[in-house]
Formats: sequence, structure tokens, C-alpha cells
Amino acid sequence: MFEKLWKNLPPRYNRLVKMVWSAFTMFFIGFGIYLQIEADIGFPSWNALNQGFSIVFPITYGTASITIGLSIVVIDLLLKEPIGMGTLIDAVCVGLGCDFFSWLDPVPEMESLFIKIIVFIISLFILSYGQYMYMITGLSCGPRDAFTVAIGKRCKKISIGTVNNIISAVVLAISWAMGATIGIGTVLSVFGLGMVMDWTFKFCKFEPRNVNHEDILTTAKVIFTNKE
Repeated sequence: MFEKLWKNLPPRYNRLVKMVWSAFTMFFIGFGIYLQIEADIGFPSWNALNQGFSIVFPITYGTASITIGLSIVVIDLLLKEPIGMGTLIDAVCVGLGCDFFSWLDPVPEMESLFIKIIVFIISLFILSYGQYMYMITGLSCGPRDAFTVAIGKRCKKISIGTVNNIISAVVLAISWAMGATIGIGTVLSVFGLGMVMDWTFKFCKFEPRNVNHEDILTTAKVIFTNKE
């Protein structure tokens, strides 16, 4: 459906529109993360890993996040997943989107645990639909999504959501061993996100393992030459 936005455009404008679309969808994902923060019922597994590293090693949470992110990029490259404009846009715009909604603060403070859980579940649907919206551009994935897709390509009989669950469970175990804070949200993230991903991708008739992603050099070449 969204592919109509760029399908018939010349190569250069095709990529530029895809980049703008990716940035928009990353802001959308940033809203999902903002909702998880507002729910305040536990770190998602990867965030818990950042916290765990900051506890075990003498580094800040931010430094741990950057270190782990860069490490995943290296692993993605070793698994032959391209690093492209989508990866860079993910690195910048998700954080900006989260900060923007935190500044705007459209969701009132929640007292009820039930409401917090509902909001957290809604955030999982936003994150999953956001993944679909930006992955269809083929500009390559964010580091963690690329890692999930790479493992998924090697486990073709397992749904991509189940692959995500397995990875998240391993990350959760490591985080817990490092002393990270584990809450209801952490458990929901580990086991719920993969399930919601499968539902969302099935509804959208989307299989992320079938997308042929471009690396950053290919995208730059198309933009500068206006040729595929």
C-alpha cells in the first residue's frame, strides 16, 4: 500500500522519498518507545541489557547503549546484512521521536497497573507496525532488526516473531544475570513483541526476510547518478 508513494518516481526521488518515509516511521516508533517509558513497568530486554552492562562495567547507561549498538552492527556485517540509510535514520530519528513525545507529553500520568499494561501492549503494536512501515523501503534495517532478520534467514522454518522471542529471551537472561531491573514490561516485551510482530506482518502480508535491502553506498550512488 505505502509503496505507491515512491513506486513510479525516478530513481533519485524514489530514494529520497523512501528516506523521508523512513524518518517519519522512526518518529512513529519513537512514540511507541515513549509509551513504554510512560508505562514504567520495566525495561524492554535490550534496554535492560544496556542497564546490565552499566552495572557490571564502569560505564554510563548511554555508553553501554552505544557500545552494544555498535557491537550489533559489527555482528550484522559478519552475518552479511547490509548497513544502509535505514540504519542511520534509525540511529538518529527513533531517539529524536522519543525525545519529542517526551517533551510534548501527550499521555497523562497513569496510576493503574492495568492501564499501564494496556498502554505497554499498545506500544508493542506501534513498534511492530513501525517495523513494517520502514522495512518495506528496502533501505536496510536498524541494527537489532537486522540481527533478527539475519537469524531468521538461517531459521526459515521459524516465524520471524518467534526468532525475535528467542533473541529477546537470551538478552533478558543475560540482563538479569548482570543485575538489570526486570519488570512486567520486560516480560511482555520478550514474549509479546514477537507474537504481535507475527500478527502484524501476517495482516500486512509482509515477510521481512524477503526484502532485498540496499547498503548505504548503493543508495548514495542512485541519488547522485539518478540511475538504478
